[in-house]
Amino acid sequence: MKKQTPSRRKFLKTAGLTTLITASGQVNSFARGKSQSKINSRYDFDKVFNRIGVNSIKWDGAIRKYGKDKIIVPMGIADMDFKQMPAVTKALMERVEYESYGYEMVTDEYYQSIIDWNKNRYGQEIKKEWIRNSSGLTSGMVPALRGLNPVGGKVAVMTPTYSGFNIEIKKAGMRVEQSPMKKINGRWKMDLEDLESRLDYETKCLILCNPNNPTGECWTADELRALGDVCIRHGVTVLSDEIWCDIIRKEQKYIPYASIGEKYADSSITYKSAGKTFNQAILKVAYFFTQNDDLMNAAMVGGGHQTEVNIFGQIATEVAYKKGAKWVDGLNQYLDSNFDYLVDYINTPGEMPGIEYSKPESTYLAWLDCNGLKEKVATADKLKEGQTPEDKLSEWLIEHAGVQLNAGHVYGIGSDGFLRMNIAVPRVHLKLALDNLNKALKSII
Repeated sequence: MKKQTPSRRKFLKTAGLTTLITASGQVNSFARGKSQSKINSRYDFDKVFNRIGVNSIKWDGAIRKYGKDKIIVPMGIADMDFKQMPAVTKALMERVEYESYGYEMVTDEYYQSIIDWNKNRYGQEIKKEWIRNSSGLTSGMVPALRGLNPVGGKVAVMTPTYSGFNIEIKKAGMRVEQSPMKKINGRWKMDLEDLESRLDYETKCLILCNPNNPTGECWTADELRALGDVCIRHGVTVLSDEIWCDIIRKEQKYIPYASIGEKYADSSITYKSAGKTFNQAILKVAYFFTQNDDLMNAAMVGGGHQTEVNIFGQIATEVAYKKGAKWVDGLNQYLDSNFDYLVDYINTPGEMPGIEYSKPESTYLAWLDCNGLKEKVATADKLKEGQTPEDKLSEWLIEHAGVQLNAGHVYGIGSDGFLRMNIAVPRVHLKLALDNLNKALKSII
């Protein structure tokens, strides 16, 4: 027997979202999109966690921008709507009770937690002396870009890719060189011929997203070596953003770039953080490492990097890496189930018209192909000056479904017609969002 859906008003009240009740539409049946994954975790990711009223960029930011009557489920900003791992919260509360916030040293235990996490989960050997800290991944990249690239030089990226790279490249005083990837049989592939044609004397760095945001590819060892060979031939250092490495689908495998061979490790810097894995972005702790002293000196001396470690972030990282393996396993199991639900919903005949989608290999981001939809929306609702079809589509979905997604064009060449959806939400929010989207799409197609 199919479980009946609670009324939308009752759902919003339960979720602590009564301020948003005035948005239009009713929740349809949640019977569509049955999950194929059996969840077996002691952590309750289904529990609704109200994030409104605490200055959340994802929730409060969207409400302030679009209005409290418009936003039902914001699914743009890449953080999770789940409570923090209990052991981390306990450790932070204990530290708060010690009422001194003066200067402190970074502990050996913190570094050892990083070393052990990477070795135990991925077989990657990292030495303490290779590691430097940063307040974030991209802020750690800027000094490397300045230290390795000529003034005003170019930095290569393969698109679609994380939009924040463009900001940091420009902050470093460099220019962005985009090499568009190709989508083949539902999977994005690096176009190494195109990339190599763009690597010249002005290009000394390539930023790799491994796994890739927003498309979700877990690059294979062969793919990474082929990329590395191109970069080595042209004297290009790979800056590998591996912040998504722990959020992987059950049938996939993450390969650290620096693990594929000595020459690749020696010509790269890897950037990581517990922040994405354990939803700790506000604590501002990341780290990067390389076995090549010259590359590290370029970042630290030539680029002027200053190491930063927030004590609360240090504690959170250490505790998460020491005690969080089962939490991450449970998280990935829950995300697998959410993706199963999403894929089944979109691919059910007659549902979600105009959108195509297949399950990604990593991240909690869905890269939705809306090319069958965007022109209808743009035609029905005239574009404003300077507005892209993706912007209009995102705006239209907020207006008609109360769901906020990220417009694809910001992720570079090849992103036209795509929207990015964050599905790291309790299932009831995912169901509500999809039902509202489905109803809105059927009204126009």
